[in-house]
Amino acid sequence: MSNAEEGTAQVPHKQGRVARFFLWPIGLLYRLWTASIRIESIDSTEEGRDRLSKRPCILMLWHNRLFLAGEWQRRIRKEKVCYGLISASKDGALLETFDGWAGIRAVRGSRNRRGTQAIRDLVRVMREGHDIGVTPDGSRGPCYEAKSGALLVARLTKEPILFLSFEFGWSLRLKSWDRFIVPFPFTKVIARYKYVGFEEAFGERDLEEATQFAQRLLLDMTKD
Repeated sequence: MSNAEEGTAQVPHKQGRVARFFLWPIGLLYRLWTASIRIESIDSTEEGRDRLSKRPCILMLWHNRLFLAGEWQRRIRKEKVCYGLISASKDGALLETFDGWAGIRAVRGSRNRRGTQAIRDLVRVMREGHDIGVTPDGSRGPCYEAKSGALLVARLTKEPILFLSFEFGWSLRLKSWDRFIVPFPFTKVIARYKYVGFEEAFGERDLEEATQFAQRLLLDMTKD
């Protein structure tokens, strides 16, 4: 592959103007939908609640609970902008549009050699004072199995992790690899979160051990 071809292959796919035009009404419906949902947030510690808005965090949640992630972040951490790592593929372009509706900005990666650059971009936005959102079971699963890449940014930045899970009331489960959950409008959702500092997450653990710690913690918070 020539340098020109290689460079082109690393450029993330983007939604065209026509596609964005026709998707716009869906985005408006999504914003009205999520705004109608009642979210009760439960923190495990008073200390975590006090520190919640004072520094950037890595929001970590399972992939099938992404539907409300942006809405929760906008309500609870309104002073922070959140970025999410999204694939550079065509599917990623659609997810970037979805995340934009949710108020989450995109860092594109996972296409050829863009993964390394995406990690650098995530580290950069955190050092600029922003949040990032991570799904440790990735974009393809297996469901509820954390991958070590999700913890890499935390180890590099030494910033705290905000573990987040949603317990849905009236909702629909899609027939996807993760059984993605879509809450119905006006339903009540319980958001459980736990603020974990860098030392608590890593301490004497290596990256793989920290990944297993994160997986166990999120599974304990997950109410299916």
